Amino acid sequence: MKIYALVGGSGTGKSYKALEVAYENEIDYIIDDGILIYKNKIIAGISAKKAKTVIEAVKTAIFNKDEHMQDVKTSIQKETIDKLLILGTSRKMIKQIADRLEIGEVYKFIDIEDISTSDEMDKAKKSRERGNHIIPVPTVQIKYMTSGLSINPLRRFFRKNNQQSRVFEKTIVRPNFSYIGKFYISEDVIPQILTYEIEKCIKIEKIVKIDVNNFDNNVNIYINITINDTSVIKELEGIQRRLIKAVEQITLINVGKIDIYISKMKKTSEKVR
Repeated sequence: MKIYALVGGSGTGKSYKALEVAYENEIDYIIDDGILIYKNKIIAGISAKKAKTVIEAVKTAIFNKDEHMQDVKTSIQKETIDKLLILGTSRKMIKQIADRLEIGEVYKFIDIEDISTSDEMDKAKKSRERGNHIIPVPTVQIKYMTSGLSINPLRRFFRKNNQQSRVFEKTIVRPNFSYIGKFYISEDVIPQILTYEIEKCIKIEKIVKIDVNNFDNNVNIYINITINDTSVIKELEGIQRRLIKAVEQITLINVGKIDIYISKMKKTSEKVR
């Protein structure tokens, strides 16, 4: 098995270029951020994008946990792999991954600077500063396994020599650990969004208080209201979902939970079940 390595600093566009590098070198298998990919399909591993902290993401990417390592190692042993591409931020990291998975020495190192222009890397870094990360698999493959916000699929056409063009789909996600960084939102914004959405419901008489707290790389939101129709109690779960969606779509901040408390209610003839 020949091991290829794509090396580049964090946010320089490795995952963006991974499928093209694999296609150019006729590589069917890729290891990127803790997952083993075969022809655009995840076959083993845990995505580092699920991590809640940067430290946890790094440990996942280098297969620090034995159970995770063994899962991917077993899959590699079961597959008939001729060539394998590993993505990493340094040659040291690549070697750590290869050693943990016991797959041998690297046959060829490819530096991101040799396959990307300065403009491409600058754009990749700016995208990363906004908290965006790319996973080199279609969106349908990662919806069930990533805890970040799935932003959108990214499709690119790629042609090798005179062969027919191929379409590669990747997915842009915003992991939990990336929402804090060079990205600032006024503390008044989230309450304003919530107030706007809540006031659409005429059964809610008044918003008494809104508290927004950072917790475990998410925001937890606590809302105290008074109501004029007890039938709204049946609708609160749906209202919670709408509020979470509104905050996440507008701010790209991950919402851990929204708790709604009723401090006062007006009884109606309808029995609440």
